[in-house]
Amino acid sequence: MQKTILTLISTLLIAVSSISAQATKAYCNNRFGFCVHYPAELEVSEERPTNGDGLVLLAPNGVQAAVSGSYNVMDWAPEKIFEFTTEDFAGIIGAEAATEEVEFTDRGFAAMLSAGTYYQFALMQSKGDVYLVLTITGPEESLEEIKKLRGQLKLTFDNSVGGR
Repeated sequence: MQKTILTLISTLLIAVSSISAQATKAYCNNRFGFCVHYPAELEVSEERPTNGDGLVLLAPNGVQAAVSGSYNVMDWAPEKIFEFTTEDFAGIIGAEAATEEVEFTDRGFAAMLSAGTYYQFALMQSKGDVYLVLTITGPEESLEEIKKLRGQLKLTFDNSVGGR
Protein backbone atom coordinates (compact mmCIF):
# COMPACT_ATOMS: atom_id res chain seq x y z
CA MET A 1 0.00 0.00 0.00
CA GLN A 2 2.80 2.41 0.90
CA LYS A 3 4.54 1.65 -2.41
CA THR A 4 1.34 2.40 -4.31
CA ILE A 5 0.88 5.72 -2.50
CA LEU A 6 4.54 6.62 -3.03
CA THR A 7 4.28 5.77 -6.75
CA LEU A 8 1.10 7.82 -7.04
CA ILE A 9 2.70 10.83 -5.32
CA SER A 10 5.80 10.57 -7.55
CA THR A 11 3.66 10.37 -10.69
CA LEU A 12 1.61 13.35 -9.53
CA LEU A 13 4.74 15.43 -8.84
CA ILE A 14 6.15 14.63 -12.28
CA ALA A 15 2.85 15.56 -13.92
CA VAL A 16 2.61 18.86 -12.01
CA SER A 17 6.22 19.82 -12.80
CA SER A 18 5.68 18.97 -16.46
CA ILE A 19 2.52 21.09 -16.60
CA SER A 20 4.23 24.05 -14.92
CA ALA A 21 7.20 23.70 -17.28
CA GLN A 22 4.80 24.11 -20.19
CA ALA A 23 2.80 26.96 -18.64
CA THR A 24 2.32 29.96 -20.86
CA LYS A 25 1.01 33.47 -20.52
CA ALA A 26 -0.46 35.77 -23.15
CA TYR A 27 -0.17 39.46 -23.96
CA CYS A 28 -2.86 40.80 -26.25
CA ASN A 29 -2.90 44.19 -27.91
CA ASN A 30 -6.36 45.48 -28.85
CA ARG A 31 -5.05 48.39 -30.92
CA PHE A 32 -3.35 46.12 -33.44
CA GLY A 33 -5.42 42.99 -32.76
CA PHE A 34 -2.63 40.57 -31.92
CA CYS A 35 -1.62 38.22 -29.13
CA VAL A 36 1.71 36.70 -28.23
CA HIS A 37 1.79 33.54 -26.12
CA TYR A 38 5.04 33.10 -24.22
CA PRO A 39 6.58 30.80 -21.60
CA ALA A 40 5.46 31.79 -18.10
CA GLU A 41 9.05 31.89 -16.82
CA LEU A 42 9.87 34.95 -18.96
CA GLU A 43 9.78 38.23 -17.06
CA VAL A 44 7.80 41.16 -18.47
CA SER A 45 10.08 44.20 -18.69
CA GLU A 46 8.93 47.72 -17.86
CA GLU A 47 10.70 48.74 -21.07
CA ARG A 48 8.48 48.87 -24.15
CA PRO A 49 9.31 48.45 -27.85
CA THR A 50 10.44 51.55 -29.75
CA ASN A 51 6.90 52.52 -30.78
CA GLY A 52 5.65 52.00 -27.20
CA ASP A 53 2.95 49.59 -28.34
CA GLY A 54 3.87 46.04 -27.45
CA LEU A 55 5.84 43.96 -25.00
CA VAL A 56 9.44 43.22 -24.03
CA LEU A 57 10.19 39.89 -22.34
CA LEU A 58 13.39 38.98 -20.51
CA ALA A 59 14.90 35.50 -20.15
CA PRO A 60 17.26 34.80 -17.24
CA ASN A 61 20.29 34.35 -19.57
CA GLY A 62 20.22 37.83 -21.14
CA VAL A 63 17.99 36.96 -24.09
CA GLN A 64 15.32 39.56 -24.80
CA ALA A 65 12.18 39.18 -26.90
CA ALA A 66 10.12 42.12 -28.14
CA VAL A 67 6.87 42.23 -30.08
CA SER A 68 5.11 45.29 -31.43
CA GLY A 69 2.48 46.21 -33.96
CA SER A 70 2.34 49.04 -36.46
CA TYR A 71 0.02 50.35 -39.12
CA ASN A 72 1.55 49.98 -42.57
CA VAL A 73 0.55 53.48 -43.70
CA MET A 74 3.37 53.60 -46.27
CA ASP A 75 2.31 50.20 -47.69
CA TRP A 76 5.83 48.81 -47.29
CA ALA A 77 6.62 45.36 -48.63
CA PRO A 78 8.12 42.83 -46.20
CA GLU A 79 11.55 43.43 -47.78
CA LYS A 80 11.44 47.12 -46.75
CA ILE A 81 10.36 46.29 -43.19
CA PHE A 82 13.20 43.72 -43.09
CA GLU A 83 15.62 46.51 -44.06
CA PHE A 84 14.40 48.67 -41.16
CA THR A 85 14.52 45.73 -38.74
CA THR A 86 18.12 44.99 -39.75
CA GLU A 87 19.10 48.67 -39.35
CA ASP A 88 17.47 48.80 -35.90
CA PHE A 89 19.37 45.71 -34.77
CA ALA A 90 22.69 47.10 -36.04
CA GLY A 91 22.00 50.43 -34.31
CA ILE A 92 21.23 48.79 -30.97
CA ILE A 93 24.31 46.52 -31.08
CA GLY A 94 26.60 49.15 -32.61
CA ALA A 95 27.96 46.85 -35.30
CA GLU A 96 27.06 46.08 -38.90
CA ALA A 97 24.34 43.43 -39.15
CA ALA A 98 24.67 40.41 -41.42
CA THR A 99 21.85 38.21 -42.65
CA GLU A 100 22.49 34.58 -41.67
CA GLU A 101 19.20 33.37 -43.19
CA VAL A 102 15.98 34.96 -44.40
CA GLU A 103 12.75 33.74 -45.92
CA PHE A 104 10.17 36.11 -47.40
CA THR A 105 6.48 35.58 -48.11
CA ASP A 106 3.98 38.07 -49.47
CA ARG A 107 2.81 38.67 -45.86
CA GLY A 108 6.09 38.73 -43.94
CA PHE A 109 9.51 37.27 -43.28
CA ALA A 110 11.54 35.17 -40.87
CA ALA A 111 15.24 35.93 -40.50
CA MET A 112 18.31 35.24 -38.39
CA LEU A 113 20.73 38.16 -38.14
CA SER A 114 24.12 38.61 -36.51
CA ALA A 115 26.00 41.73 -35.43
CA GLY A 116 29.25 41.62 -33.51
CA THR A 117 28.77 38.85 -30.94
CA TYR A 118 24.96 39.11 -30.92
CA TYR A 119 22.24 37.32 -32.80
CA GLN A 120 18.66 38.25 -33.51
CA PHE A 121 15.76 36.22 -34.83
CA ALA A 122 13.20 38.51 -36.49
CA LEU A 123 9.70 37.56 -37.58
CA MET A 124 7.28 39.88 -39.37
CA GLN A 125 3.66 39.04 -40.13
CA SER A 126 1.01 41.24 -41.71
CA LYS A 127 -2.74 41.27 -41.95
CA GLY A 128 -4.61 44.03 -43.72
CA ASP A 129 -2.97 47.36 -42.87
CA VAL A 130 -1.23 46.05 -39.72
CA TYR A 131 2.13 44.35 -39.37
CA LEU A 132 3.75 42.75 -36.34
CA VAL A 133 7.44 42.40 -35.64
CA LEU A 134 8.80 39.89 -33.14
CA THR A 135 12.51 39.95 -32.34
CA ILE A 136 14.53 37.68 -30.06
CA THR A 137 17.99 39.05 -29.33
CA GLY A 138 20.90 37.76 -27.29
CA PRO A 139 24.63 37.14 -27.11
CA GLU A 140 26.29 34.44 -29.20
CA GLU A 141 26.53 32.06 -26.23
CA SER A 142 22.70 32.16 -26.00
CA LEU A 143 22.09 31.22 -29.63
CA GLU A 144 20.47 27.90 -28.66
CA GLU A 145 18.12 29.73 -26.26
CA ILE A 146 17.17 32.15 -29.06
CA LYS A 147 16.34 29.19 -31.32
CA LYS A 148 14.37 27.53 -28.51
CA LEU A 149 12.34 30.70 -27.81
CA ARG A 150 11.69 31.07 -31.53
CA GLY A 151 9.66 27.86 -31.32
CA GLN A 152 7.95 28.76 -28.03
CA LEU A 153 6.68 32.26 -28.81
CA LYS A 154 3.38 32.12 -30.68
CA LEU A 155 2.21 35.26 -32.45
CA THR A 156 -1.38 35.49 -33.67
CA PHE A 157 -3.78 38.08 -35.02
CA ASP A 158 -6.31 37.20 -32.36
CA ASN A 159 -6.98 39.47 -29.43
CA SER A 160 -9.77 37.37 -27.97
CA VAL A 161 -7.48 35.84 -25.33
CA GLY A 162 -7.20 37.77 -22.07
CA GLY A 163 -4.00 39.76 -21.68
CA ARG A 164 -1.47 39.80 -18.87
